[in-house]
Amino acid sequence: MASLLSILKNIINLNRVHVEKQEIVTVGVSHFGEIFEEKQLHVWLRPIRRYQSCCPICRKKCPGYDYRSPEESWWRASNLNGIPVYLFYRRRRIECPEHGVHAEWIPWADGDSRFTESFNNEVAWMALEMSKLAVSILMGINWRTVGNCIKAAHDRIEPNVGIRLHGLRRICVDETSYQKGHAYITVVYDMDRNRVVWVHENHGQEIFSQFCELLTEEERAQIEIVAGDGAKWIDSCTKKYFPNATRCIDFFHVVEWANEALDDVRSNTAAKARREYAKQKEAFRQQEAELARRRCEAEKELSSMPKRGRHSKRRKELEAFLQEQMILEDLDNAQPKRTGRPPKEQFSREHQEILDTLSHQAKDIKGARYALGHRPENRTENQTERLRLIENSYPDLYRAYQLKETLRLILHLKDCDLAAVELDKWVSEASASGLKPMDELAEKIRRHRENILNSIRFQANSAKSESTNTTIKALIKMARGFRNLENMKALIYLKCSDLVIPLNNRPQPSSERRKAIRSKAAEQRRVREELRRHPEMAIS
Repeated sequence: MASLLSILKNIINLNRVHVEKQEIVTVGVSHFGEIFEEKQLHVWLRPIRRYQSCCPICRKKCPGYDYRSPEESWWRASNLNGIPVYLFYRRRRIECPEHGVHAEWIPWADGDSRFTESFNNEVAWMALEMSKLAVSILMGINWRTVGNCIKAAHDRIEPNVGIRLHGLRRICVDETSYQKGHAYITVVYDMDRNRVVWVHENHGQEIFSQFCELLTEEERAQIEIVAGDGAKWIDSCTKKYFPNATRCIDFFHVVEWANEALDDVRSNTAAKARREYAKQKEAFRQQEAELARRRCEAEKELSSMPKRGRHSKRRKELEAFLQEQMILEDLDNAQPKRTGRPPKEQFSREHQEILDTLSHQAKDIKGARYALGHRPENRTENQTERLRLIENSYPDLYRAYQLKETLRLILHLKDCDLAAVELDKWVSEASASGLKPMDELAEKIRRHRENILNSIRFQANSAKSESTNTTIKALIKMARGFRNLENMKALIYLKCSDLVIPLNNRPQPSSERRKAIRSKAAEQRRVREELRRHPEMAIS
């Protein structure tokens, strides 16, 4: 029958060690400014003879030098049913003939880390799924320590990040913000292996040049495609460092340009509608003020006029005018009262209806951003109705929408020659549309024509890269930010790549298995989308 110490050794997953004794103690712990009693499991152990007095660099047995400390050192291990586990061992120093005097290597932790390998892996895995504050509460550590554990786990799983730079063929370069105040990071993405290969603070030619200089001349010559947006610093670095590479501007950024131009047209149209509303309101205000003045003068004139005499004709005109105003006032009072706070200005029923129509039109244009940006197959009924209203009332805005949709369809063509012809036609139509944002977009596309056609020719797009940027922002938001950029980069490498974090008693799928799972899920989403668009394809 196995002893209690051997069972404990298996539970906390300690290999290559002898467990000498264990003890449960109660200590006072400060957490969130409060002192409370916490139960801890203290385990005293030692490595087996084979792994004692080993050099931490070459892992060879070496003669002892002295003990590192007169007291026992401690390491934090994985929790046991919510109880913190601490490992104790009196660590010695060894004298390696090759590397000199160092603290001996221990099998459960790296270097001077106070946490075991399994503990760092658990913290890193949880940091991928929850905030640092939640991890710190669950594991009983400081939230600043979470970032250090992430860095330690990544360094052990991938000791040499430079391996990612080998064998690059097609890369995508993009920048994304990681905090407020225009703080950016540059991300280089491997389009063939679907992983992030390099992350650095800031963006621009100087930063991208640092990545290019990390590659050898042979590795630079192997780069075939450099994709990204239309930034000039990407163009200049591509020409300087990658002589055999083709510069591509992917579909995503071109469609993003078109959506921005369309939104500018929408904003201008909405501003025009608001100006028309204000102009009409001011005109109605003047008209009703003039009408009130005439009514007051008519009442004064009528009161001072004799009932009989030569003024009888004028008197009848004034009475008819006042009677008409009374009828209109009665009609306005007969209308149902509006709910809510009464308006500051009161207009007649006819004028108020015109103003309400103009106000609704301005609000419809303001709220039509998503209706104009969505694809026809992805619009809701409300968005379709709003787009129909724009087609009938605002031809310029609808023309800009048609140009945007036409450009999107051109970018999805597979034939590069046909796409070139259609793109030239589109540039001519956009230039002749009379819309300034679309004219500027046409000029921009004319400048980047060859790079856009290259993306169609080689089918190079940055969809995966943009999805990765979204994932990075979600990670940073969930973690509530990072003070140490190295810890943030380690978390990005762990999340946005094929690295697998080993967990105790939890088998993790290999990178190939994870790719197969993702491919199957993508195929299932595609089938569901097709069934949603075409319900008649479903088999009852």
